Amino acid sequence: MDNALRVSVFGAGYVGLVTAAGLAAIGHHVLCVDVDEKKISSLTNGEVPFFEPGLPEMISRGVASRNLHFTSSLTTAIDHGQVIIIGVGTPPLSSGAADLSQVLSVATSIGKHIKHRAVVVVKSTVPVGTSELVHEAIQDELNRRGDLIAFSVASNPEFLKEGDAVRDFMVPDRIVIGVSDEWAGDVLGLLYEPLCKSDGVLMKMSTQSSEMCKYAANAMLATRISFMNEMARLSDIVGADICEIQRVMAADPRIGSKYLNAGAGFGGSCFPKDLRAIRAMGIDFNCDLPLIESVIEVNTRQQSVLIDKAREVLGSLKGKRCAVWGLAFKPDTDDIREAPALHLIHALLAEGASIVAHDPVVQWLPMYSSLSPDLFHIVDDPYAAIANVDVLFLVTEWSEYRAIDVQRMTELVGDGVIVDGRNIWAKFDFTGTDVAYLGIGRQSNVEHVRETYAVELAG
Repeated sequence: MDNALRVSVFGAGYVGLVTAAGLAAIGHHVLCVDVDEKKISSLTNGEVPFFEPGLPEMISRGVASRNLHFTSSLTTAIDHGQVIIIGVGTPPLSSGAADLSQVLSVATSIGKHIKHRAVVVVKSTVPVGTSELVHEAIQDELNRRGDLIAFSVASNPEFLKEGDAVRDFMVPDRIVIGVSDEWAGDVLGLLYEPLCKSDGVLMKMSTQSSEMCKYAANAMLATRISFMNEMARLSDIVGADICEIQRVMAADPRIGSKYLNAGAGFGGSCFPKDLRAIRAMGIDFNCDLPLIESVIEVNTRQQSVLIDKAREVLGSLKGKRCAVWGLAFKPDTDDIREAPALHLIHALLAEGASIVAHDPVVQWLPMYSSLSPDLFHIVDDPYAAIANVDVLFLVTEWSEYRAIDVQRMTELVGDGVIVDGRNIWAKFDFTGTDVAYLGIGRQSNVEHVRETYAVELAG
């Protein structure tokens, strides 16, 4: 590739690996660095530490082309990079604010060892002002060394969806870069030029706007989910069907169809963490954010909606045999961080239920590995999980569950309860069966509505 750049990517986690493999795929010479030597050894041998469709193949192609290499040497990576990308983790502190210790540690290392002009890119999701902190950390180390080396710091947030990250990187709908000088903007424009197939994909702005836009985008998507869950809760009470309401809303081009599914709430590594980080930023800058607070509150309440529905039919779940389909926080990933299934399993165990779980990818939950199999275990066959259960909870809408043999499922569940936490099955599929089917926002409470309005009219 003409104009290929030498790129170093710090962090061999989800963001770092996808970024490194993607940049290698478009012709750059990429060195991915991580302090975890065991992880680097595994990657060198072609082993990817998490499930992401298409990523192992892209990494293999990058290694075969000699455009992608891995190392645990920070100095080697710093020496290599004309562009140095920071893609390390920013886990939440107890306050909800992002922990920047890993980001600033990398920045300090860069300041200690950098020998040539480079653009340092912050790709980790960070609060506004972090690029300035990174610049200060690097400059402080250069001052201690007494060296005058030019460098720039830019913001370049990632917009990768787990389960579709390879396509998101290779066919982006937007590439955001926040820069404070023209040279950095030109270098990053060159870095991403092969991906800019149409006008408007590359968006240049200030570092402050760039850092804020990832939080704003995730908060908007989370807000849509919590809004639909609020509408589902009301629909349950008045006897409306949220799926029919969703269809009408999606037909409005001003609204669109994305992120309108009511269900068990959102989880994962981004939405919950980013909302708490926004709230923490609001507190730091004395800015009330009541909508953000409400989105968090609704999602927290949604964590109990599945078990509450089962209780409506069964009463106490003590001693009940429960099946849980779906452990990852969403389909096409093995990520269980803040997964709704984990909240459900914790509540079921606390109530004295036993659990058999299934997930197409997740085969182990470390936090429950010490439990007796009589209390909790994971099976390879979804049908094996539901034989003679009192209640089946559908938590993650894997395509495997959408395509399930409904007749076989109902026969195995018998006169038990099915709580469809993602509304993936049609209500009429259960008509004439012994199963008590409960969706989210799909209950028929006509008598309750009549009674409510009769009281109001009488008053």
